[in-house]
Amino acid sequence: MISRSIGILFLHGYTGGRYELQPLFDYLKSRYEFEYEFPVYPGHGTILDLKSVGGEDWYEEAQSAYVNLKRRVDRVHIIGFSMGGVFASHLAQDEPVEKLLLIAPAFEHIRPSKIDKLHLIPRHFGEHMKMKKYQKVKKRLRDVPLKAYQEFRNIMAAKKEGIESIQAKTLIIHGMQDLLVPYESSVEIAKRIPDASVELIEDAPHLFAFSDHNQLQLNILAERFLFLEKM
Repeated sequence: MISRSIGILFLHGYTGGRYELQPLFDYLKSRYEFEYEFPVYPGHGTILDLKSVGGEDWYEEAQSAYVNLKRRVDRVHIIGFSMGGVFASHLAQDEPVEKLLLIAPAFEHIRPSKIDKLHLIPRHFGEHMKMKKYQKVKKRLRDVPLKAYQEFRNIMAAKKEGIESIQAKTLIIHGMQDLLVPYESSVEIAKRIPDASVELIEDAPHLFAFSDHNQLQLNILAERFLFLEKM
């Protein structure tokens, strides 16, 4: 049998960077051979500068990375976190993608008035606040101009339609203690994608990479889906 080369496109979230998916990347790369692209959207990364860039700039960076990867491999998998999950699902509508892994995809966002519907208890908030890296992210968000937030909302609205046409085998992973994106949105999205399933992690927050226990669960689910499950 002829071996077909595999490439994985890693797409991070809004105001984020590679660090959001770096633990998963390191885990998979230590165990499997694959080509990859791991773009950082304009204005994102360790230092935020979102004043002169917008949603289409971010999506075009993701699209360009896909094109570069597809030139080098036979099969493409995409892993998208949060906003990157929405970008990944949009790419999969028009481009050949074999497997699509969406991690807490930001098809909706939680308004403060709706947090009570998550049925959180004080321990859940405490777990979020104990994450030192989460506190650093919170400080960085002060550098996000209002225009950039509106760009985020606009690009999400523009890119979340048409998911019924996705042909890639799809897995959606979402934490049930996500304070930013409601896990119910992933349950509904999975119903609309023809070959999709959803895995809910009971005590996981939005930022999987900042919790060792949740990261381990994510690593195992991703490995099983991308490399151990047969098409």
